[in-house]
Amino acid sequence: MLDKLLRVKASYVFNTLAIGLMIIVTILFSIFENTKDKIVNINNSANLEYVTSLADNLTKDIKHVMNKDFLDVIQSDPIIKEYIESDLKLFITTKYKHIYLLAKDNTLKSNIVLLADGSSDTNDNKFSWIYNDLDKKKYLEVYDSKKPIYFKHSDIEGIGATYIKPILVDDVVEAIIAVDFSLQEQNTIYSELQALKDMFGIVMLFSIIVFFFILWFSYIDKKRENEKNRAFDKLKYLNSVLEQKTLEIAKHSDELSYLNGTLEERVVVEVEKNREKDKQLIQQSRLAQMGEMLSMIAHQWRQPLSAISSTMVSLRIKAELGKSNSDMVITASKNIAKYTEHLSDTIDDFRDFFRPDKNGETTNYNELVKSVLSIVEVSLRTKNIELILDLNCEDEFHSFSNELKQVILNLIKNAEDALLDNEIVNPYIKISTYRVENDGLKFILEVSDNAGGIALDIIDKIFDPYFSTKLEKNGSGLGLYMSKTIIEEHCVGKLQVQNSSEGAVFKISLGDNL
Repeated sequence: MLDKLLRVKASYVFNTLAIGLMIIVTILFSIFENTKDKIVNINNSANLEYVTSLADNLTKDIKHVMNKDFLDVIQSDPIIKEYIESDLKLFITTKYKHIYLLAKDNTLKSNIVLLADGSSDTNDNKFSWIYNDLDKKKYLEVYDSKKPIYFKHSDIEGIGATYIKPILVDDVVEAIIAVDFSLQEQNTIYSELQALKDMFGIVMLFSIIVFFFILWFSYIDKKRENEKNRAFDKLKYLNSVLEQKTLEIAKHSDELSYLNGTLEERVVVEVEKNREKDKQLIQQSRLAQMGEMLSMIAHQWRQPLSAISSTMVSLRIKAELGKSNSDMVITASKNIAKYTEHLSDTIDDFRDFFRPDKNGETTNYNELVKSVLSIVEVSLRTKNIELILDLNCEDEFHSFSNELKQVILNLIKNAEDALLDNEIVNPYIKISTYRVENDGLKFILEVSDNAGGIALDIIDKIFDPYFSTKLEKNGSGLGLYMSKTIIEEHCVGKLQVQNSSEGAVFKISLGDNL
């Protein structure tokens, strides 16, 4: 009787587990459906924040070239139009399909005129047919409100939404920037969410099958309880199971002996795999920095390219007026040669920065800092960030130069982001080098700022992988983690951080007895 009662309770347990499984899967599927739209909205918000920043940067560049009468200037000066379109093309990606500069027609105020098109390398732009399908009132609304607007599309091929921002000069809308979002990223997100939804459907179907299987098993089990010979059959079954388990134990014992014998070899293999993963993460971090450096190089190229363009325009005008002479041409040629040499040097700096170090080389902190500043200094200067150098260590040491430069660049960029995010008045970044001989010779490099420091509740976590305070800016959380890996595992040094009275201080230590 007791045995029968236990069997009945066991079936109840299995049935309860099956029902519980169904409830859990149903709840999870409901939660997924509720959060799917939130994921899409969060992605849209992140895109909108980035494109607002992009439009602000384009506005600054355009206002730097032109201040008023955009329509007249661009229609009368093809060089300025070409410069503006080149600037727009720098920001074209798979995410932002079209970028236009538009303005009202001086003769017909209700008509919108295309000033510059960053979407194509040819004169055959796509604005005309897209514009005809859009509501012209959206563009006129920006002129009236003097505020940016964002609206989605449902009937234009390849475009998901448009962001329109006015360019104000003396509180007057001189032109507007229009950025069209591509559907490619949105479709990718929906595709991934659909795949996840399909997976949930499969899990639910599997749970239903398990549920009915358990019910069927319970029915069969109860039916067998009425058979007279069940006890004998069960004993026979248990004996066969015991024999099988005995064989499995013997097999597992042999496998355990083999695993113990190959443990050291497998440990070596796993360590090597982890090193390969670290190399891949370093490369991933390096590619992210490469994108930032391309933006810096583009910024450094603007001034010499503008100077070359101005020199050529001046020569052309003087030649047309018959006022040119050989001395003037020679002088202009020398200036153009100087500007092009600067462009070439910028490319060489970028190429050398990412040249792979296989065996390391002899270097010093002065060379490393000089190489990094050749890339980032102009960007800091344009953002009014003061750069303070206190270099007191000229000792040479053997290490991986480009990996060290990657770490220094990452520390400088983190300091720059902190200064800009906190809107610091009179911001500065200080780079100091010195040597100490306490408990062995050490070479020290410090990068500090006056951004206020790192919150005490996270300062112990900033070197953890995938920990980032820049999630709203698409931060990966790999920069400081890989910097610490490079310094402490590849360069046999230490990377530490502490707060000073004004901000954060990152300290790189290389040398003996670390």
